[in-house]
Amino acid sequence: MTDYYGYRKKFAVLVPSTNTAVETEYHKMAPEGVVLATRGCVIPPFSVKTEDDFVNMVKAIGAATEQGLRDALTCQPDHVIFGYSAETFWDGKERSDREFKRYNEIAQEVGNCNITFGAQAILDALACYPWVKRIGVISPYMPVGDNQVVKFLGDIGYEVVRIKGHCSDSPVTIAHEDFSKTRQLVREVDGDDVDLILQAGTNLYFVELAAQLEQELGKPVLAINALTFWHALRNNGIPDRIRGFGSLLAEH
Repeated sequence: MTDYYGYRKKFAVLVPSTNTAVETEYHKMAPEGVVLATRGCVIPPFSVKTEDDFVNMVKAIGAATEQGLRDALTCQPDHVIFGYSAETFWDGKERSDREFKRYNEIAQEVGNCNITFGAQAILDALACYPWVKRIGVISPYMPVGDNQVVKFLGDIGYEVVRIKGHCSDSPVTIAHEDFSKTRQLVREVDGDDVDLILQAGTNLYFVELAAQLEQELGKPVLAINALTFWHALRNNGIPDRIRGFGSLLAEH
């Protein structure tokens, strides 16, 4: 017996409770037979005016993660996708690998399944573009968060040429940023010295814009929600090529 609508796979999606973009974009990308069960790591709708505010928000997500994961496992999913990114690569690859291992062990012990973690999904996705060495990055983060992206990407062998953030004033309002402003950030980080554009920050709507920008810029543009969803699909034996959300899902 399998889930009626999730007869191919059932994914639990773990997100900060303030997040609306992940589940919306995943549902747009989901192939028939894949069901998504969104569960929240409960955090308050922080006011993010300073870098200390941003760090406190990330720490709150980290503190809520284990309980959130255990809650998500109660629906007996085939796989759990961590629908947030900053906490997954905070302090670089060594800590990220350690946290991935800890949470994956919980998922295996309690739920007999594995997880997709943003940082590891980035590593696997970038391997699909072997010529890429230099990256432009956009995010909704404060500079302290952008610095963590630069550190992680450096740890895995990539140079961040330029990075720009929205500096969104709360985890909720990340989802309120409009495409025109996001496009401007992409223009500011792009250039002939950039092989690929990467977007971090899972509550920033970007998957459809990424596909448009790839056509306009003539280079890969990877949205964090597209690459985590791609990682979950491919690691669960689902090879569907899904168009409209960028080259990663359409071609790899």
